[in-house]
Amino acid sequence: MPWIPKFRLKRSIKAALTVVMLFVLIGFVEKKQAGKTCTGINIQIRDAYDTYFINESDVQELMTHSGSEKIIGVPYKNIDIRKLEKRIKSNKFIRECQVYSDLTGALNVAIEQARPIARLIHAAAPDQYISEEGTILPMSERFTARVVLLEGRWIDRLIGQKDWHLSEEGKNFFALLHFIDSNKFWKAQVAQLSVNPSGNIRIHPQVGSQVVEFGDAADFGKKFGKLRLFYKQILPVKGWNRYSRVNVAYENQIICE
Repeated sequence: MPWIPKFRLKRSIKAALTVVMLFVLIGFVEKKQAGKTCTGINIQIRDAYDTYFINESDVQELMTHSGSEKIIGVPYKNIDIRKLEKRIKSNKFIRECQVYSDLTGALNVAIEQARPIARLIHAAAPDQYISEEGTILPMSERFTARVVLLEGRWIDRLIGQKDWHLSEEGKNFFALLHFIDSNKFWKAQVAQLSVNPSGNIRIHPQVGSQVVEFGDAADFGKKFGKLRLFYKQILPVKGWNRYSRVNVAYENQIICE
């Protein structure tokens, strides 16, 4: 049927014209915006997890190089927005950053902070945080995150590796940290993880005097299931100070001493 190719051709032409018009419109808006002057800076820091490592003043200093570069009153054609985003993201506490101008001429900055899920304790060096994405963050003078504490040479060696949380050795341990952080009960109960050179974990709880021999991070879901049974069914009967050590490292066993 001869009308089918003709119909398809018309649709292709319309689609091409739509794309062209869209680019023309974008170009017009960008050209119009470039002629405007920055009237102000609006900074939004998302603190969805009550994390306060940075504030608006910190972001302003990053944007202006501690006040040496002016932004307000400068034409947008002289402002490199991508460069500003890169400069802001140089701060390790900033996970994501989006900078854009609005129709009023204001420069808007949307910040999402990195969120820690564990704190590394070092004997001869400053402590550090592990973020939910596996990046290592420095300590902050402004804010201390309430997260599980980690210590042991095994951990120091592990996080010294590139993409440690993606390695075969690190995957389970990183998943374990996420599990603790995302579980309301365990986040409140697990105070510290000590890891020996073989990768075996010892849990120090917030409540109770028992030290938990956990084994390595493999099958951590099953092990926490046994440990929950210990807290819910054994301790209420025997008493919270009855045992000094509990071992959940072995399959289908809970050893209490």
